[in-house]
Amino acid sequence: MRASLRLVVSALALQALHGAAAAAQQTSQLLVRVHIVDSSGAPVGNADVTVLRGLTEVAATGVTDDAGRRTLSVPHGGAYELVVRRIGFQRGNEFFRGDRESIDLRIVLHRSTQQLPAVKVTAAEDLKRKSYHIDADDIAASQRPIIDGWDVVTKLRPDMIHPRPQSGFDPCGLYYVWVNGRRIMFAPVNDALAAKAAMARRGAKATPHIGVTGIGGVPLNVQSVLSSIHPEHIAEMNYADCNDFSVNATRARNAVFVTLKPGIAFEPGTGSFVADEPVRAVDQLANKSTVAEQVQPTAVAAAPYRARLLGVYDGSTGDPVVDAEVADSASGTFARTTQTGTVSLVFLPEGVSTVRVHKPGYTDAQIAVSISAHDSVPITLVLSKPK
Repeated sequence: MRASLRLVVSALALQALHGAAAAAQQTSQLLVRVHIVDSSGAPVGNADVTVLRGLTEVAATGVTDDAGRRTLSVPHGGAYELVVRRIGFQRGNEFFRGDRESIDLRIVLHRSTQQLPAVKVTAAEDLKRKSYHIDADDIAASQRPIIDGWDVVTKLRPDMIHPRPQSGFDPCGLYYVWVNGRRIMFAPVNDALAAKAAMARRGAKATPHIGVTGIGGVPLNVQSVLSSIHPEHIAEMNYADCNDFSVNATRARNAVFVTLKPGIAFEPGTGSFVADEPVRAVDQLANKSTVAEQVQPTAVAAAPYRARLLGVYDGSTGDPVVDAEVADSASGTFARTTQTGTVSLVFLPEGVSTVRVHKPGYTDAQIAVSISAHDSVPITLVLSKPK
């Protein structure tokens, strides 16, 4: 009897020790030591520093001191994003894992290329940009719950699925998906989405003269790829409709182009993730010819120089040129300039690339751009109108 009692007491004591250890592990904190500098290496004080878990959950926040430093603490485990903002500078960010005791992060902020009033665009151009383009700030500012990249499209940019009426005979709609310069094909299908698609097909039998429309008309592999991308990992999404011939590549129309933030990798079947060895993750993906069509090896790296900025401006007025298509001539991968006329060149591979800039009403321009640790200064390009 006494022996049994001793065994019970010992078991309870051991269980209590395990519980205490687990609780200590859950409540232990990761120290995040942040150092913010500008492109010349000078410290940036009074910068807002925020650590996010997921899209909008704030784990810690603070302001840098005169030396550009700030120490924050967050719970162990999971993945985090450090976001840095300071007036006069472009936003900086870096992803890290919370599986260590402490981490030192040095973020280089780049000054805004130019502060000019927004260029005046036609109502049609402005509407098209609002319908076919979205960036990280737009996603984070959404008042609706956003779970994945498919939510971004269906809730925030439904015109990508239901394009406005177009001239011509080609059918418009979302049929293809590209991630960091690669067209993703034959990705594993999400079972839940497949079940919903089957229901849509059964419902469409009641109106065979109309057929499947809306979300049901988007291929399952496209839905599955977008549903595997975390919204906080998206830097930018652009849609090219059926009359958009700006990208000279197969299946580049009726396509959504997803650009992920630096430090984020993507693999079909896995989705987007914080990469410990980002270049290797992309190289492995490039070898899977049955899964992805490689256009250009675009290294996804956490290094700030990968997000080198290009500013496009009107040669006669100095106004920023909004919604100009900035494309890699080798791969056709492109992004569009924002309201400040700037665009991140994160989609370019390392080394020297030829970039083509196109905007209706202006003469096309080409420029050689170098992406390396020694070439991080923002680039200014002036467009002129035909005489």
